[in-house]
Amino acid sequence: MIAVVMTPATLGPMAKGRMIACLFAAMAHFCATLAVVGVKTVGLYGFAVAFSPLPGVLWVKARGALRTEPGPEATWAEVTPNLGWLLLGSVFAAALVNAGPLAATLLANDDQKDLVTRFTYGVLLARIPLFLFQAVQAALLPRLSRLAARNEIAEFRSGFAKLMKLVLAVGVVGTLGAYLLGPLVIDRFYGATLSRRTMAMLALGSAFYMVALAIAQAVIALSGHALVALGWGVGAVTFVIVTWISSHELFRRVELGLVASSFASLCAFALALRARLRSGDVPSGQSVVEAISNMPLET
Repeated sequence: MIAVVMTPATLGPMAKGRMIACLFAAMAHFCATLAVVGVKTVGLYGFAVAFSPLPGVLWVKARGALRTEPGPEATWAEVTPNLGWLLLGSVFAAALVNAGPLAATLLANDDQKDLVTRFTYGVLLARIPLFLFQAVQAALLPRLSRLAARNEIAEFRSGFAKLMKLVLAVGVVGTLGAYLLGPLVIDRFYGATLSRRTMAMLALGSAFYMVALAIAQAVIALSGHALVALGWGVGAVTFVIVTWISSHELFRRVELGLVASSFASLCAFALALRARLRSGDVPSGQSVVEAISNMPLET
């Protein structure tokens, strides 16, 4: 089961972080309660995931974090210039992060349905660092927004460099953990079998995606909305091509597609970021808010 939970883009960064934390706590509590009482119906677990955001929303609302101060009326010219690029980029990014299970389902033969189920288990496990990354990004918004508003570009670069170090460390740990412990965890919790290679490749693809997501948001902060949409589009096209021509083995072709597509988007964003910085562009407060609030996947 893959759940996508979109939090409001207008929600304050700290409130957004609290909501995500409450979401994880509520989801774990509901699912654990169902498991303890012996519920085995999949639909009830689906409802637990669907309703898990409500405690977080109610808690944030009770603290008054959803209230905003009245301001000047915004015109359509202020709202819409980059909305199309943001939407297009989000569509490509969401398609890319969910492409693995979908492609495995479409490419599998009738006698490979069990393989698809096992592959989906591996994708969910390998994506855990990406899930946790959402809360880290929400917590970074206040500082980056203040730096952008003050036009403190050196400090902004320093903050972004720290973010990249954290993302790379999480990616390395996640990939090694998936290789060493992934098969054991899959067997313990799902009663399924996956190779170390498959778990490591899935984790590596998620790590590349996480790095690409962080760089993409820096590009948006520098008003490179169209470049981000193009970068995610490059990744989507790369996934289709690599999955098509790389191999005839179901797992291997999808694994290579996931790794290659995320790496292609990462490279596209890195080139775009380098170009924006060399051109002298500086982040604006509005662009930073768009960058970190516009999440293609919030899980």
